[in-house]
Order: sequence, then structure tokens, then C-alpha cells
Amino acid sequence: MIDRDLTNREKLIMKCVWAENREISIQDLQDKLKEMFDWDAKRSTVRTFLTSIEGKGFVKIERRGRFSYLKPLVDEKKYKREQVLKFVDFWYGGSKVALIKAIKGKKLTKEKEEYLRKVFNEPEE
Repeated sequence: MIDRDLTNREKLIMKCVWAENREISIQDLQDKLKEMFDWDAKRSTVRTFLTSIEGKGFVKIERRGRFSYLKPLVDEKKYKREQVLKFVDFWYGGSKVALIKAIKGKKLTKEKEEYLRKVFNEPEE
């Protein structure tokens, strides 16, 4: 389980790291941040965020010669799943059916609700 949360800016950085699907240099990361999020971050700013992200166990920073490279340590799918589950726990008391009702914006038919409860293995309310 991932026990540390990322700030919004740290999430942007991790999305760029995960999008590369390989080790990425800080310069390439800066370019990716500009391309994906129109964030023209200075190297020192990125380094500050990376120090925090590394401290939280999300990346490993390796220095090779004059360049630093980032290696993701946390799987993106695992992180997203845990974030969704935290969201559902906090806002919907752990009920995925309640989340779907909120997304749909209206009541579900009894049959659809029963079906979803079976799919998610949730008891009747």
C-alpha cells in the first residue's frame, strides 16, 4: 500500500515519468512537463519536487556523469487504483455502487443496483 500522498504538482511530474515508460532525464522531464501541461518549470523547481517525490518512495534519482535520471519505483496502475479506492472510501463510505449512482446523476433501477452490488460484492444498504 502506498502510504504517502502526492501534491498536485508532484502528480504532474509522475504522470510525465510514467508516460515515458523508461528512465527519463531531468531535462527530458522539463520538456515533457511543458508539452503535456504547459508548465515551464525551472530545473531548480523540478529538482525540489523530485527530492520530495524521491523521499516518498515514488522515484529513484540516479546521477550518471553530468546528468540525473529518474526511475519510477511505484507502478502507475497500482497508484491510480489506490487513489480511486481512497476517494471512494472518503466520499462514498467505500461503496462503489454509490459512486456509480453519483456519476450517473439519478437513481438506478433496482435490477441495475442489484447487479452492481453482485459485481462489486457489496451488501444491500
